[in-house]
Amino acid sequence: MLHELATNAAKYGALSAPEGRIDLTWQRDTDGRLFIRWQETGGPPVQPPSRRGFGSRVIEQMVSQLRGTAHFDWRSDGLICEITMQT
Repeated sequence: MLHELATNAAKYGALSAPEGRIDLTWQRDTDGRLFIRWQETGGPPVQPPSRRGFGSRVIEQMVSQLRGTAHFDWRSDGLICEITMQT
């Protein structure tokens, strides 16, 4: 999942610009849920995709297999992807 996000960030997002940054945070709750937050800033302006791309589908399928969810927020200043799954 992180590889797919990083590849897309390098091609189209924050990592395609010298000042682009990725903020990656995660936490594990006492009930075993894992929460991952990927936030891009400093890249080119973002527009929501007109269709679900291959990468988004791959991430959603991987997360689903782990009994989780993935949410993509295509903000103009950068993508935020939040993943929650049971560990």
